[in-house]
Amino acid sequence: MSDLEQFVLDYVQEAGGLIEPPAYGVYEVLLPEAVARRWRIPAYLQFAFAETEREEAIHLGYNHPLVEQMVQEAHGRTASTRLYINDLRLDKSGIDELAVKSWVVLNGRAQPQKRATSSRVSHTYIRFNFKAAILSDEKQERLVSVLMDAHTGSRVANAGLIESRATAVAPDVTLASLPAAPLRWQPKGGPPLKAPLAEPTLQALLERAQTAVLQEMQADLAALQKRVSRFHLLDEARLTDYYNSLEKDLRARLQTASADRQPGLQDKLTAVQTERRHKLADLAERYRVQINLTLLNLLVVQQPKIIQPVEIANRSTRISVYAVYDPLLRQLEPLHCQVCGQPGHRLYLCHNGHLTHEECLAPACIDCKRVFCGDCAHEVDECAVCRQPLCRHSQMTCPTCGRHTCQAHRELCHANDGRPADLTVPAAATPAPPPPVAKPPPSPPAPPKGKTPPAKTTPKTKPAPKPLPPKGTPKPVRMEVILHQNAMAAYLLGKRDREIATRVWELIPEEGGILRNCTCEKGPTCRADGMILRPFEVRFIEKQMRDELAAFAEEYYLSPAKIHYNRLSSLNGQPYGVGRFELFGLWKNEAALAEARAAFDRL
Repeated sequence: MSDLEQFVLDYVQEAGGLIEPPAYGVYEVLLPEAVARRWRIPAYLQFAFAETEREEAIHLGYNHPLVEQMVQEAHGRTASTRLYINDLRLDKSGIDELAVKSWVVLNGRAQPQKRATSSRVSHTYIRFNFKAAILSDEKQERLVSVLMDAHTGSRVANAGLIESRATAVAPDVTLASLPAAPLRWQPKGGPPLKAPLAEPTLQALLERAQTAVLQEMQADLAALQKRVSRFHLLDEARLTDYYNSLEKDLRARLQTASADRQPGLQDKLTAVQTERRHKLADLAERYRVQINLTLLNLLVVQQPKIIQPVEIANRSTRISVYAVYDPLLRQLEPLHCQVCGQPGHRLYLCHNGHLTHEECLAPACIDCKRVFCGDCAHEVDECAVCRQPLCRHSQMTCPTCGRHTCQAHRELCHANDGRPADLTVPAAATPAPPPPVAKPPPSPPAPPKGKTPPAKTTPKTKPAPKPLPPKGTPKPVRMEVILHQNAMAAYLLGKRDREIATRVWELIPEEGGILRNCTCEKGPTCRADGMILRPFEVRFIEKQMRDELAAFAEEYYLSPAKIHYNRLSSLNGQPYGVGRFELFGLWKNEAALAEARAAFDRL
C-alpha cells in the first residue's frame, strides 16, 4: 500500500466513511452526507489508485482535486500531538566523571565543577512532518519527517528508537513534576531562546529542520538533476538544429531576394531569433529542479534526562557546560558545535567560550595562537606585511601609518616608500667596508749573542662572523622533522612554537619522483614549492634528503645543530623523537626509486 493510498483511506475513515475491501484494486466508499456536501461529491464512490477498466471508478493521484482538498483540510486542522516516554530509571551518578573521560577538547580539558550536583529535567524532541513537492519537467510529491532536539538545535540520529518508545499519551508523576531542560543553543542574529516550545524556538527549529531535510534529499535531487539535465540537453539540441535550419534558409533567401522583399525577410529572421531565445529560456525554466517544503504537523516527544554542570577550560578561557545523560539510550550525549550545530567528538574551545569543530574554526593567530570559531572570525585580521592571521589581542598598531602588524614585522609596515615591506623580494646585502690598511709590524730586536731566538708562533685567526639574515626575515629557533615511510615534513618553529614555514617531501613513484611542497611567507613566489626531484639510488637517498633539510635550514639562517628528528607512532599517530636521521619504508625500496627515476626521465 502506497503512502497516498494509506493517507486517503485513513482520512476517509476518520471523517466517518465506510470502506469495503478492494475488489480488483477498486475500493467502494460510503461517505456521511455532511462530508459529501462539504467535498461536493456523491456519498457513494469508487476509488482506484492504479489504472482500471471500471469507468465509474475515480482514479486518485497526488494532483487530484479531492486529494488536494483532503490535504488542505488535514493541514488546516490541529493535527499536532504530544507523546511521552515514561518509566525510565533516573538513578545515574558520576555523570561529570563520565564526561571528563568521554569528551575530547583538543585545546582544553574538562573537569568536574565544584559543588555541582546532578538534576532531573524534562527533555523535548520535535518531529516535523513535511510534504515535499519536487518540481521539474514533472511533479513528484512525498512525505518526509525529521526529528529535532529542541535543546541542542540539531537533528537526532537515532530517531526510530526514540519514536518507538514514545507511546504514552500522558506523562507519569515523575515526568510531570520535572522542569524543562535548559536550551544549549541560540540562533544567529535572533532573539534569545528560553523555552523549548515557545514560538521563537519552534521557528528557529523549523529552519534547521528544513535544512536537514534538504541535506537528506540531496542524493535524490542530484540523481534527478542529472536525468533532467540530459533531457534538457537533448531538447536544446533539437531546438537549436530546428532554428539553425530556419535561419540558414532565411539568410539564403535574403541573398537572392529582390530589394522590395528583403525587409520582410529580415523581419522574419528577427522574429525567428527572438522566438529562439524565448524557447530556450522556457526550456531552461521547465527543466529547472525546484523543491517546496510544506509543514503538515508536529509531534512533540518528552522524556526525562539527567544533567550536571561540567567545566571546560584552557589557559585563557573557562566555560560551564551541561553533561546530559540519556536513560533511554543509556549513554552520555556528545558535545555540539556552536557554529554548525552538529555533534562532535573532537572539538576546540574558542577564545570567546564557544565549542566548535576544527573545520568551523577561523585561522589561528600567528603570534598568540589564540583559537577563534567561525562566528568570531571578525576578531581575526591579518598582518599588513606577511598577511598571516592576527587577532586583535596581538595587533601592533603603527603610530606612523596606523597599520596592524605582528611582532616579527613591527615597523615594517611603511618600510617600502610608505608601503608595507615586500617579503618576497630578498633584501640587498649591505657591502662590507674595506679592511683597514695594516701598518707593517716593527722588526723584533736582535737577540743577545749566544742565545737562540725563540720560535715564531703563528697568530690565531678569528673565525669569520656568521652571516646575518636580511631585515624582515623570520627567525626560527629550531626545526622539527617528522619522518614517514614515504614522506618527510620539516617545520620551522619560532618562539612559543610559532610556525614560520613548512616544507614537505613525498615520494610518489608513479608521478615521477619526490614531490616538494612549501608553505612559507613567500607565498606563490616560493621557488621551492611544487617541484619534482629525481631520487638518487638507495645508498645515496639519505644524503640527498639530508642536503634538502640543510638547504631549508640555511635559507632561514638556522644552525644544523638545531634540527630535531621524529617519527610517527603506529599506535596513536603521535610523533616521538629519534636520535638521528634515518629513512625507512618506501625510501629504502630500490624498485620504487628506480620506478620514480624512470617516470621522471619520461616526463
